[in-house]
Amino acid sequence: MILLFWTVLLFGMWIILTSNFQISNILVGIGVSFSISLVYLKLFTHKAFESINPFWFMVYLFVLLKNLIISNMQISKRVLRRDMKLSPAIVAVKTDLDSDWKKLLLANSITLTPGTLTLDIKDDKLFIHVIEYNEGSNKENITKEFEDIIAKV
Repeated sequence: MILLFWTVLLFGMWIILTSNFQISNILVGIGVSFSISLVYLKLFTHKAFESINPFWFMVYLFVLLKNLIISNMQISKRVLRRDMKLSPAIVAVKTDLDSDWKKLLLANSITLTPGTLTLDIKDDKLFIHVIEYNEGSNKENITKEFEDIIAKV
């Protein structure tokens, strides 16, 4: 089942990147996707990757897209204002995620959204640069929405 999941995922990426629907391209794409999936599963048998829930992964993609749109609009408003009052800060946010790949997914999600940048991950803390941070605000709100979804993936 997991072999089929990775093959379909890679083949979908192949079709998107090549934008070629000729039968020869489709056959090569299926062959390459299957081969890479087979090698991947032989080399990396980590249990955490076997339990990826496709439903929650799709929810994660939706949440990521929503946050990208919202943060882009917020950054655009800041850039277009005459007085670009910023209060940048580097904050350490504790995460409850248990596996390294989920922490990495969280860090990349934060970095992809404009206005935030993950600088480092140390144990269970992420060091994040934000362009606007108010003293006393809950810094866990920076990661909360992503972390809740990624924990279920």
